[in-house]
Amino acid sequence: MISRRDRLYLFGNCCVGAAIANVLINAFLGWATFRSLGVPALPVWRVPGVAADLAGTAFGVTFGTCLGMGLQVRRDMRRGKIGHVDLSPGIATLLARFPLGTLQRSFGLGMVAVPLFALPVIAAIVVLGVGSMGRVPYVTLKSALAAVEAAVVTPFIVLAALADVKRRAD
Repeated sequence: MISRRDRLYLFGNCCVGAAIANVLINAFLGWATFRSLGVPALPVWRVPGVAADLAGTAFGVTFGTCLGMGLQVRRDMRRGKIGHVDLSPGIATLLARFPLGTLQRSFGLGMVAVPLFALPVIAAIVVLGVGSMGRVPYVTLKSALAAVEAAVVTPFIVLAALADVKRRAD
């Protein structure tokens, strides 16, 4: 059974906190993209463009989360904010498939995030026949993608980082 402290850390900090942080980061990045390009709309299929940026966002959210949480988990364990978590066999099996080490995990999971998170959004844009997006719809879409992805992947990344800490201690 997972302790109340660890549940709050995994679902409060890692789901809600990561979603909020990624909304803010990606809203700023989306706004900055429009500001630097000075265009009224971003085309879907050009670089820079919506599809390329959403793919980069999907990669970047998971990549950055792996790097950041790899460091944060060790610090939070020293401070007593989280401890070792007993995993169900299913979750343990899933985490065993993650690449070992922070940098390898960052790249590997970042690559998996692109088809898992960006591709469905890009497919929806294609189905809807969107050729370009204005600033507000694009910033909203980019931020929403980042928030959902962060809320989904961060607890798993934290559990993998906890497993790394435990493996090093054994």
